[in-house]
Amino acid sequence: MRNALLAFGLFIFFLSGTQLSAQRMGYTNSLLLLNQMPEIAQADTAIMVLRDSLLADGESRAKLLQEKYLKYMEEAQKGILTPVESQKREAEIQKGQDDLQQYEQQIKNWLSDKREVLYGPVLEKLQQAIDEVGKENGFQFIFDVSSLNIIVYAEESEDVTPLIKAKLGLE
Repeated sequence: MRNALLAFGLFIFFLSGTQLSAQRMGYTNSLLLLNQMPEIAQADTAIMVLRDSLLADGESRAKLLQEKYLKYMEEAQKGILTPVESQKREAEIQKGQDDLQQYEQQIKNWLSDKREVLYGPVLEKLQQAIDEVGKENGFQFIFDVSSLNIIVYAEESEDVTPLIKAKLGLE
């Protein structure tokens, strides 16, 4: 929504007849830059390790629940369970299924939180580098062409990605 409003605002700005020829514009691809930052690879690895650990635990829990279910079914077919015992086991199995679904949601939340913690500083570092390049080089606008390619042509625009890479120490 914010990008759409920004695009609309820029569109109105261009249509208003304001002289842009004296303004300096640049563009970059933030996804390309992020993929080159070593911090992203480290964050991705940490997230994958956490995800794999949590999934292994979930699979272990699911296996135990499946074993409990199979044992219940075997005993029910043999007719060795009383109706009260049968209801009790069904309730335990249902609770186990509910717990597994809750754990699955917890995994999603934990991974999302971990992404925010690990990616947040990297995104801030990138934004700071973009801001510094814009100020140091007199750019009024720096567009990110990695998302929502609104501007498909700009005559007086330059790729500032090399300047940002240098600011980030990626060269």
